[in-house]
Amino acid sequence: MQSSEAERQKDTNSGLKPRILSALVMTPVAIAAVWFGTPYFDILLFVFSAGMMWEWLRMCVPANYTGVSIVAAVAIGVAMLMQTTGQGELMFMPVAIGVIIATARGGKNGLLAGFGVLYISLAGVSALWLRNRGADGLLTIMWLFFLVWATDTGGYAFGRAIGGPKLAPRFSPKKTWAGLIGGMVCAGIIGGLVTYFSNGAVNWVIVVVSMVLAVVAQIGDLGESALKRYAKVKDSSNLIPGHGGLLDRADGMLSVFPVAFVIIYFAGLSLR
Repeated sequence: MQSSEAERQKDTNSGLKPRILSALVMTPVAIAAVWFGTPYFDILLFVFSAGMMWEWLRMCVPANYTGVSIVAAVAIGVAMLMQTTGQGELMFMPVAIGVIIATARGGKNGLLAGFGVLYISLAGVSALWLRNRGADGLLTIMWLFFLVWATDTGGYAFGRAIGGPKLAPRFSPKKTWAGLIGGMVCAGIIGGLVTYFSNGAVNWVIVVVSMVLAVVAQIGDLGESALKRYAKVKDSSNLIPGHGGLLDRADGMLSVFPVAFVIIYFAGLSLR
């Protein structure tokens, strides 16, 4: 009879192949869309946003999620179209309609459903604005992508190597304070490298902002973990074989994009 450890190893190995295949397909598509920008990035962003809304509402309002998800997807699609056509000051209207309908149809979880539509919409339109901000758009969006990836990788590596007190055991029992600090350090390194190779000198303001955004990314990660625990599910969906759902892959970016937009737009932060 196989030991529990052998069974766990077998499960890990069986899920490794689809995980690798999914990454091999998705990564080049995502990088190409980000690199070439409009309309490829816009389309990919809309698909991801609509998919994440479907996952969020599926966990919050399982009885009505299909219809509400369609309305929410249309709302963010219209908002994105308004932004790309120079009508950004009006894009709050379709988003507000989506939020109101999700809240009204969400029953006891109405506020949570409405918040999800607003949260994902803000992240989507923020990412679109950041990517389309002229010559700095590509550099900015790549900085944020690498920053979040570095936060996740650093958090995992430092957490495994050092261990120690748990960060938020109620929501994510594997995360530690050492992992958070490690993620911040790695994000700061990314900020330093990006500014060094784009300017020839390290911009310490960007380094600090990168470390702050690493904390924001961790908050987004923990928030999605809390939602899954509330819904009593392991993954937000099975849309990505071996990886879970779109929310599982983009939870940190959802929180980082709106905060980065606020910092860049109102503080005039520049990577160059």
